[in-house]
Amino acid sequence: MAPSVLILGAGGAFGRPLMEEFIRQKSHFSRVGILADPAKAPKFSDLAARGIDIVSGSFLDPKSYQGFEVVVSLAGNAIMRLQPAIIESAIEGGIRHFYPSEFGSDVAQESLSTFRYFRDKRVTRDHLAAKAKECPDFYYTLMLTGIFTEWAADPFYGVDVKAHTANTYGHPDANISVTSIPDIARYTVESILLPLTPGVQKREIRVTRERTTWKKFIDDLGEVQGVKYQCEYLDPVEAAAKQEEARRSGDEVAELMWSVKPLAASGNGIVPGQLDNDRFSFRPESVKDTFKRVYA
Repeated sequence: MAPSVLILGAGGAFGRPLMEEFIRQKSHFSRVGILADPAKAPKFSDLAARGIDIVSGSFLDPKSYQGFEVVVSLAGNAIMRLQPAIIESAIEGGIRHFYPSEFGSDVAQESLSTFRYFRDKRVTRDHLAAKAKECPDFYYTLMLTGIFTEWAADPFYGVDVKAHTANTYGHPDANISVTSIPDIARYTVESILLPLTPGVQKREIRVTRERTTWKKFIDDLGEVQGVKYQCEYLDPVEAAAKQEEARRSGDEVAELMWSVKPLAASGNGIVPGQLDNDRFSFRPESVKDTFKRVYA
């Protein structure tokens, strides 16, 4: 039977590309919906016109999830800590398969155990494992994709694509796993259609396009643009000091920002282990192909 899927946080930066992929593959699903706050529901009217159900309600109301089997959470920083409560409501509403907001590095790496940015994701993982023990017919999938290629070449990580400079916290030879946004969307949608293994409630999908180094990543960007980037590597200790300063002042947004700024060139922005790319029907685009699509 074709699955029914409800997406949370579809209004964010990854939400739109993901919804476009759901629409492209809509024939494989019995129902695709977006859960939206009543005040924000009208912003999805264009998607409603294309066959997406807009469910107006609260993330924490079990009734919002009725009629759906799978939830894909795109929770951003502001509501990341609410995911355990969201999971409780979703299960009570009838959900039997949950995708938490992962879509990046594998936060189970020991080297990321102290990264403040990933704290709420680790808490969510623990909660999912506990619920799986309570509910034998409940499954969850962790999408481990590496850093979004388009977002790695961003001012957040010190990359200026107009001035052709990269002032980044970290080291030039640090490994980084990257995958383009359209490919992550396609992996996510197709993964829902893969059969679950009975009794194996935790599923990890490890898919990345390339593991490269930060220097090679920037060099590829410059090659596509026909320029040579001027790079400066900043000491991550400086970012850690600013993170602590933000924590002491109670500025959680700044604390989260400074905790993750060194990620791209830290060597921790990777997906270790065996990849699952060969389980899918397509070959993802390379880093250079992504840059050509976006910048050439």
